[in-house]
Amino acid sequence: MTGLRARIGVIVLSTSVTVEYELNRMVPDGVSVHVARCHFADTSRDEKEKETAFLDMEDQIIRAAEQVAMVRPDIILFACTIGSFLGDKNHHRDLADKMTRATGVPSITTATAVIEAIQALELGKITLISPYPQGMGVREKEILEAEIPGLRVLTMHHMGIIGSFEKNMIPPADTYRLARETVDRKSDGLFISCTALPTMELIEPLEEDLHIPVISSTQASLWACLRQCRIRGRSGYGRLFELP
Repeated sequence: MTGLRARIGVIVLSTSVTVEYELNRMVPDGVSVHVARCHFADTSRDEKEKETAFLDMEDQIIRAAEQVAMVRPDIILFACTIGSFLGDKNHHRDLADKMTRATGVPSITTATAVIEAIQALELGKITLISPYPQGMGVREKEILEAEIPGLRVLTMHHMGIIGSFEKNMIPPADTYRLARETVDRKSDGLFISCTALPTMELIEPLEEDLHIPVISSTQASLWACLRQCRIRGRSGYGRLFELP
């Protein structure tokens, strides 16, 4: 039965292809995913203009939250990593609070989910890879280190892709190789950022090969939603889902 155990409302960018597919593959039986799309004009090829476009999306996000709230979900997720990390360091929490006030439904952003996942796994030194332009990637690093006491991003690599749709089309094999090449031996965790980036099938092989926990944006987002609903995640998608 749809939503027997829980219903998760999800807001994705209108350019998103990956999120719905990966969430529906990873959810446990009895948990259903219901999506509203937030209009995002994927026209800019300038990094600063792109950042401004993300920050100007708030009204669109709230409208999408109000739409998906009509299926009476147990939680609402804004599934966009950089869109919830940009702005000041409290932006991701403030945005979730606004979604909650507008809908009456507990809400969370991917940025918050990632922070909580890193803390739950007690990671102190991580490697960060993403498809973002360098400036956005550096901003993400700064917020992670500011939000999590003692956290250090030892190494990182950002692919420099500005277009939002193009991120969905990056072959998983390319991301796998990039992760292997970038990870610092002193890292105790790997974070693969961006919900548009296909990562679901990489988590377990990378954990097996690198011997450290691997967090991806979509995986962490689902974990945080399931934790809110007091439901254990399925095995096969990393150590994060094995936490009690």
